Amino acid sequence: MMRFHYLVALLVLALDQASKWWIQQHFYEHQVLVIWPVFNLTLAYNEGAAFSFLADAGGWQRHLFVGLAAVVSLVLAVWLWRLPRERRLEAWGLSLILGGALGNLVDRVVQGRVVDFL
Repeated sequence: MMRFHYLVALLVLALDQASKWWIQQHFYEHQVLVIWPVFNLTLAYNEGAAFSFLADAGGWQRHLFVGLAAVVSLVLAVWLWRLPRERRLEAWGLSLILGGALGNLVDRVVQGRVVDFL
């Protein structure tokens, strides 16, 4: 697939890390800022998976989730590489997902948890 979409994924990764850095500098954990009645910014840390699954498992889950995030990121990157040029919309979607997956991988490697705030 077009290498351009890897640049998109890297841009998403950079924006992901910059926004997480900013929120950690300006919010304390569980602080809520109401944007709209149905949308808040709230700083939270997740040591587990979705909905904090395995968050209090004792620490071993960090290695599991780092490994899973790395494998998923690699699968997404290969999928994107093999995608035919005419499947542009799918390439955009995969590049955005890949950037987010890489952002979570960086969080887990550096902090041992994922920074959430939306």
